[in-house]
Amino acid sequence: MNTSSNFLKSRAVLGFIMILSFSFGFGQKKELPDSFDIYKASFLLPQPLPAGHYSSSISVLYIITPKDWTDNIIAAPMFSYQAKYSLPKGFNAQASFTSLIISNRILFGPFWDIKLKNNNYIGLGWQAAFNFGFLNEFGFATELTAWEQQPSVTFGHAFGKTAVTVRADLYWTNSIHFIEGKNTIPSPNGFINGYSLSANFEQRLYKNRAITLGLKMDYIRYHIIAWPAFPVNQKRYWVPEFQIGLNL
Repeated sequence: MNTSSNFLKSRAVLGFIMILSFSFGFGQKKELPDSFDIYKASFLLPQPLPAGHYSSSISVLYIITPKDWTDNIIAAPMFSYQAKYSLPKGFNAQASFTSLIISNRILFGPFWDIKLKNNNYIGLGWQAAFNFGFLNEFGFATELTAWEQQPSVTFGHAFGKTAVTVRADLYWTNSIHFIEGKNTIPSPNGFINGYSLSANFEQRLYKNRAITLGLKMDYIRYHIIAWPAFPVNQKRYWVPEFQIGLNL
C-alpha cells in the first residue's frame, strides 16, 4: 500500500514539474533584437535625410545670466520646440520657438548637411531670428523687438547607439527697438552680438526615443531672457546654457 502510494506521489510530483516546465517554456518571451537606430532617433546629427522627412524635439534650457546684468546671478528655464523638414540633396529647413512668456525667440532658416567618412557629418546653416519681449507688470511697461542673423556650422559623429554634435554660432544683430511707455528707442545700426559654442550628446531614453543632454556657452552682449534688466551691454559676457530634451 505504501509502495503504491509513494509511486502515485512520485508520478504526481513528476507531472507537476513537467507542467511547470511546459508553462515556463511557452510563457517565456523570446528576446527581440535591439531595433534602436540612432540615425532615426537623432534630431541634432547633421545627416542628410530623405526628402519629405519631418522630425521635432522639445527641450528645457536652463540659462545662467551674469551678475552684472541683474545685480544677482539668476538662473531661469526657457522652453523650446524645434522642427526640421528635409529637402532633396541634403538640404533641410529648420525652425524653433523658445519662450519664457515675457521673453521669446523664433528661428527659421535653411541647412545643408553633408556625410563625411567614418560616421562623421557636417552641417552648414543660416537662420533668421526674431526676438520679442513684453513686460507690463511690477511697474514696467516695456517691449523689445530685435532681428538677427545666425550662421552656424555643426560637426557630428554617430556611434553605435549614441551621437555627439559640436556646433558654433555667430549672432549678428541687424536692429533692436526698445519701447518704454510711449517712447521708442531704436537701434537700427547692426552689430555683432557675439558667438556661442555648444556640445550635445544623444542616446536612447526609451523604445526608439532619444534624450539630448547639452551645454552651450554664449559670449554675447545681450540675451533675450534678460532684456527687461539690461537690453544691450557695451561688452560681452559668458552666458552658460544647459539643455535637456526629448526627440519626438
